[in-house]
Amino acid sequence: MRLKHLLKETIYYARLDGSPKRMMYKFLFTKTPLAKLTNTKLYNYFYKRRIKKFTEVHKPTILQIENTNACNARCIMCPHSIMKRTQGFMSISDFKKIVDEILGSYKSIKLVVITGFGESLLDKGMIEKIRYINENYPKIKIDFYSNGALLTKELSDKLLATKIHKINFSINAMEKNYKEIMGLDYKKVRENILYFVKRKKEMKKVYPLINFSLMILKANEEDIDRFIKQWMPYGDSVMTYLPLDWAGNKKIDSAERAPFVKKRWACIPLWQSINVDVEGNIIMCCQDYESKVKFGNVLKRPIKEIMNDPKFKQIREKHLKGDFSSDVCKTCDNWINSSLWWWTYN
Repeated sequence: MRLKHLLKETIYYARLDGSPKRMMYKFLFTKTPLAKLTNTKLYNYFYKRRIKKFTEVHKPTILQIENTNACNARCIMCPHSIMKRTQGFMSISDFKKIVDEILGSYKSIKLVVITGFGESLLDKGMIEKIRYINENYPKIKIDFYSNGALLTKELSDKLLATKIHKINFSINAMEKNYKEIMGLDYKKVRENILYFVKRKKEMKKVYPLINFSLMILKANEEDIDRFIKQWMPYGDSVMTYLPLDWAGNKKIDSAERAPFVKKRWACIPLWQSINVDVEGNIIMCCQDYESKVKFGNVLKRPIKEIMNDPKFKQIREKHLKGDFSSDVCKTCDNWINSSLWWWTYN
């Protein structure tokens, strides 16, 4: 990581989290000789203490709501094309009911992510949903993910008139093979995003923070440096990351390995996040794109009753014992970064 990029990422994480701590841990244990300490006996001793501290009391800090599971992209690394769930959109009435129930029950939640297994901006009610949280829960941060293809000038102006904490634009390729990887029009996506960036600058807004991401594949590994160089001037962060296989359901031709000795630890989303699918079901995590493991529907049952469901508690207990035999968990590879996750849990 070049110094200029490192400094920009440090500022980004400081603005994102209120502290550069997450960036510090990420850098130290992946980009320096300290990576060799990860998962040694000494490291594991302190890491286990950290996990114990934050799992004794269940206080989720993130609410992820799937406003839609429909998508306009055809990404080669995504199993959306084989998803069996019925595609749809969450109504504004259901959204309000879910937000009120969960934020009213868990005051520990600091962030709402309005994204699921689909393209957030396909939802015609997206602006209204953001405004509802802005007006009724002004201290809550809002993030969402998008491929940018539907980010018209009109929609950009409406989004910039609301209070959003961060937008992640999933770019994943350079122009030469963008169509092959994403199934979208690169020039249109770039034009859309650059207008948004331009208007944000004209309005002298710090937020939303803008992150550009690229999933590392054989098809784009030669373009990583050029990708960072091209997009860094336009955003607050540029992230490249290892691909996931969606709990064993999408085999991906990965081009990179983790920079430390791998060890599987308890999965932080089981404690940190509440994940709601488009129908209101509480699911285990975002990797369960088929909503296979449901603990209850928050439109029908109180959220605290669902989060304390014996089935959910059993899975968390199994994770703490190193037992990952539960459905979805047993074929998941998202644990590759579990050796660092718990340092960033506030």
